[in-house]
Amino acid sequence: MSEKENGVSDESAGIRWLISSGAEIAGGAVGGALGFLAGGPAGAALLGAGGAAAAMALNHIGKEASERLLGQRETIRVGGVLALAAGEINQRLEAGEKTRTDGFFDQKQNGRPDTEEVAESILLKSQREPEEKKIPYMAHLFSSVSFDAEIGVYMAHQISKIAEQLTYRQLCILKLAVVKDSFKLRQEDYRNYGQFNKDLFQVLYECLDLYHRGFMNFGGGVAFGPTDVLPGKMTVQGLGADVFNLMKLNLIPNEDLIPIVAQLK
Repeated sequence: MSEKENGVSDESAGIRWLISSGAEIAGGAVGGALGFLAGGPAGAALLGAGGAAAAMALNHIGKEASERLLGQRETIRVGGVLALAAGEINQRLEAGEKTRTDGFFDQKQNGRPDTEEVAESILLKSQREPEEKKIPYMAHLFSSVSFDAEIGVYMAHQISKIAEQLTYRQLCILKLAVVKDSFKLRQEDYRNYGQFNKDLFQVLYECLDLYHRGFMNFGGGVAFGPTDVLPGKMTVQGLGADVFNLMKLNLIPNEDLIPIVAQLK
């Protein structure tokens, strides 16, 4: 008996397969995502127009992804980010939150909705992301943008590109800069430090890269090289703060910060 004879469309079956494939990353979020996303817009409509629009966007992009020729790990990543994003949006709607109403989900006369552009951008970046620890935070990014009308489509694309370019360790450093008072970090720069080991040098260069991008500062001083990094005065700023908030980097486990802290004491 075919899927259509069973009352399940080929499209729905493809979405279900993709979401289920992401269980290794998404874990328990798969169940909620299947109900919200693979059930189509009819089920999501029960949570309002915003829920239906978000489901339709992810459903459409997920359908396209399920029809692509993906490698095994690519399928897991795409399915994982799709499931996590859908599950989080579903939870927020059930908690009474409202999606944005500024036209982000609306079909355009000469193009597709902004939400589909952003969703595809995040899914494609996740598909190619070898650091799979970043995948949940890519999902948080799409969910956050779906509820925050202050984040226009161009800024959403900008943030997703930044998220792709930063290493997972740099995301951890951004969190560390926010929670630094909980750790005993070095209060001086490294100009008179002496000999550097490779592990320390790598971390300092990643801190310096965040500084040069304008995502972080070291208490107002100018940093010309890695020896100018001042761990105890790291502060997130500008787009770095947006990356931190939209990707919910506060959820990064503290245990992932420990190896960095060990180098920056």
